Amino acid sequence: MTDATVIVPGGRRFIGKYRVDGVLGEGAMGVVYDGHDPDIERPVAIKTVHPHLIEAAGGQEWLTRFAREARAAGRALHPNLVTVFEFLQEGRIPYLVMEKVRSTTLEDRMAARPPLALAEIHAILRQVLAGLDCIHRAGIVHRDLKPANVMLTEGGGVKLTDFGIARLTAMEATGAGMVGTPSYMAPEQFAGGEVDARADIYACGILAYELAAGRKPFQGGGVEALFAAVRQGDVAPPSSFLDPAPAGAEALDRAILKAMSVDPDDRFPDAGALARALAEALPAADGAGLSDSFAPRRAARTTEGTMLGRLSSHTMLEVERQLVARMGPMGRIVARRAAAGAADAEQMIAAVLSELSAAGEAQSMRDSMLRLLADAVAPPPGPAAAATALPPAELERLATLLKPHVGPIALVMVKRKAARAASREALVAALSETIPDPAGRARFLRDAAP
Repeated sequence: MTDATVIVPGGRRFIGKYRVDGVLGEGAMGVVYDGHDPDIERPVAIKTVHPHLIEAAGGQEWLTRFAREARAAGRALHPNLVTVFEFLQEGRIPYLVMEKVRSTTLEDRMAARPPLALAEIHAILRQVLAGLDCIHRAGIVHRDLKPANVMLTEGGGVKLTDFGIARLTAMEATGAGMVGTPSYMAPEQFAGGEVDARADIYACGILAYELAAGRKPFQGGGVEALFAAVRQGDVAPPSSFLDPAPAGAEALDRAILKAMSVDPDDRFPDAGALARALAEALPAADGAGLSDSFAPRRAARTTEGTMLGRLSSHTMLEVERQLVARMGPMGRIVARRAAAGAADAEQMIAAVLSELSAAGEAQSMRDSMLRLLADAVAPPPGPAAAATALPPAELERLATLLKPHVGPIALVMVKRKAARAASREALVAALSETIPDPAGRARFLRDAAP
């Protein structure tokens, strides 16, 4: 991407009155900055959205809605919520100034050892549900409850983040009409329609299942397979993965599976009702506290070195449109997830195709993506290479020679390997290694000779 929302190259700048000291994290949707409030002398986190998403979403109308949602989130005050201090705007870029929490995420804690004890799980879920109850009473639906949005503080507390504004800072910014992380999304969210607080109840049921069983309820397959499994709602009770089963296992299974009901009307009506059901099934959370054996925090995710960071906004939107036409609103999530996890075009295409079930559809999508990415992908940064100085005509010639052996992706492969080759000879040798047939490899080497 070419967005330059705020650049801090070792120096400092200000957003409004707030001093920016660095970057706390960056993702597909925006950046979170490390800030300082000079009036109160307190650290803050400042969150913004990439400009290209604002333009794609409709500009001023979207900014107006963002401001309205952000102010609503700022009125939701609770010990189990990250506090939103202020909303401000510079030019056409919106910023949220939030409480900076010294914490790790539940996602990191779940990856650590030892596993959470049942009393700790109860302590976490009780506080998650208390935070949800507060925002639901304020008319806010989180829409993206997941372990990465649950913060575990140093004092043993739990705080939810990204509530309320989730649908503005996530996929709705690209017009998808649907927000969420697939593994935690309620069935009605997959359709891209309106959701209410019961979608958060469903997500909390998934979270409780994962905490109790040590695994997600739906395993394997791409997004289409996940959607089918979610719609069927056929899942093993979480206690079936515990040996021995804990006391109250049947009550725990009932509570979690009810929260995960396919029909919203069959779920708990509110967060308080789910909290009471879990209290009957889990050991007392009072005074349980959370263990201090957190895993080291993961390095902040960035788009640097990924296809998401290298593709232009126009090309990324074209890829999203291609997938939306085939998969519906989930297409945009699939496209961005594939781009964020891919170092080159081949990896991105493979990640996208793994989500498509029909062979013919996959081949059609592969051809479409090859046409889009072949001309749009700049070679990834790498050491200075003599081959990168080759004229475009020569790269085209090598791609033409390679195409009969590897197909339409030839030009992408030539550009990618050219950025890493130390000489033309090294480039030709590297390309020849992609040809499995010895006779074809020999023919390519002969024809590619200067």
